[in-house]
Amino acid sequence: MASDSNKLDFTVVDVFTDKRYEGNPLAIVRLPASSKLTQEQKQNIAREFNLSETTFLHESVGDEPGVWTVDIFTTHEELPFAGHPTIVQLQYDTAKRTAKAAIPHEVHVHDRVWSRDELLAVQPALAEFVGNDQKIPIVSIVKGMTFVLIELESLEALQKVKTTTSITVDALDQGWDDTFVGTYFYVKTSAVAGVQHVRTRMIEGSLEDPATGSAASDLAAYLSLLQGKPGQTLDYVITQGVEMGRKSEIYVQVIMGGDKGIETITLGGGAVPVMEGRLLI
Repeated sequence: MASDSNKLDFTVVDVFTDKRYEGNPLAIVRLPASSKLTQEQKQNIAREFNLSETTFLHESVGDEPGVWTVDIFTTHEELPFAGHPTIVQLQYDTAKRTAKAAIPHEVHVHDRVWSRDELLAVQPALAEFVGNDQKIPIVSIVKGMTFVLIELESLEALQKVKTTTSITVDALDQGWDDTFVGTYFYVKTSAVAGVQHVRTRMIEGSLEDPATGSAASDLAAYLSLLQGKPGQTLDYVITQGVEMGRKSEIYVQVIMGGDKGIETITLGGGAVPVMEGRLLI
């Protein structure tokens, strides 16, 4: 039997939902200050969970008891940032059972755009829904986390999106080209009481993600840069995962700077625990 020093506590929560077995499952592994777990071991554990993301929460040490280090892994790589496991300036609404977190951001719209031909090379079923002259923006929410933002005209078009082979996007702006790149498809569905409602799907190779906080923040930031005014607050409700049976509701608020650019991005949503246990290492 493994000793307690070779065991790690973990919890799996469904994020961006208040219903178990919807939303986006996230594994949270707690690491005591004494842990010597290597990045390679973390990657192996993330592969074992086989979730879109697994986080490793390092216990705070020293004179900063409120500071925790978080490592984020997909099944095949470590990420510098991701929306649904990231907590900065956390606020929790006990009545609504939702959390809001200020999101680190350094929004960058690349000079390079994706062409219709590049899109149809991986999504041929969208040919009738994409204009011949459509220029598709490529936007980074931070360095290392980039999305191709593909607006579609209808939910019918969104349903035709398929998982596909991984894309390669070259010639990104210098200093921003060492990055994860995913495709984020979206349809603006309605605007109610000043809140823009959007349906989305995120595809990265053979993976479809039921909720992508980083992509939702990326999209909201880009739309806000297009239509926001200095000092304006813009609110978004982004629904993702419907087509794969894991509906998620992601709330994003963007506050524009007094002059130009974005001052703050706040990401919100619910979460519900679904399992807990101990890992053997």
